[in-house]
Amino acid sequence: MVNVPKKQTGFTLVELVTVIVILGVLGTGISSFLRFGTKTYTDSSDREALISTGRFLVERLNREVRHALPNSIRTIGDDDQCLEFMPIDKSVIYLDIPVAPEPASNSVEVLMLNEALSTNTNYVSVYALNSDDIYNRASGVVEAFSSVVNSNANDSPSTINFASNVQFNAESPTNRLYFISNPVSFCIENSNVYRYQNYTDGDYAANGIPGTSATRVLMAQYLANFSGTVNLAPFQTFPATLQRNGLAITRFKFARNDEEIVFSNEIQVPNVP
Repeated sequence: MVNVPKKQTGFTLVELVTVIVILGVLGTGISSFLRFGTKTYTDSSDREALISTGRFLVERLNREVRHALPNSIRTIGDDDQCLEFMPIDKSVIYLDIPVAPEPASNSVEVLMLNEALSTNTNYVSVYALNSDDIYNRASGVVEAFSSVVNSNANDSPSTINFASNVQFNAESPTNRLYFISNPVSFCIENSNVYRYQNYTDGDYAANGIPGTSATRVLMAQYLANFSGTVNLAPFQTFPATLQRNGLAITRFKFARNDEEIVFSNEIQVPNVP
């Protein structure tokens, strides 16, 4: 009896090499596709993060600066890296104020709204025409008061009492009196934007930004206004004129990974001193 060998099956070396090459090509294509999709998602996430950060910062600045004391916006710090302004706690109509040649007085009557003043509001301002008078607390323009009688009533006059007799430099064209406290600043430091408040008069660091007494809160990240050879001035201010309101121009460059976005914004400060 003759044994007939069974037919042998398998792959040749050429077939194995061919399969390996095909799998390698497919693997390269799939990995490239996945890498492209991942990069697209990452870029979109970075771009969305920058847009959200920029929108928040611009909107916060718009809301606060528009309610600043007229003529109080200014830039401070190296490279004008900070925008400083005096926030208004409340604005009221006064009935009369002592202006020369009238004698000085230790009280003023005003028409108050029905909201109480903030606890850290200690000053009143009448017809402030420049930032130097405001931040230097110039006599006759900004005066510290000791108390307000009947401050939460809107149906009868309220009385502002001063520790000593005061005399203002000029009447406001609209009989407007502002209650103010300490200034607020938005500053760029490295790649971050911080908001400073509650700092005392004259407390500024060597680089011109608010000093150690200030409360600092992070507002935004990924700023690139002062990175490398780039020196993009973030803040510009223009005083009010008879034809227009005061202006604060902001320009922020945000950068993260390979994404860059620039926000330009113009804020008008109502000119009603």
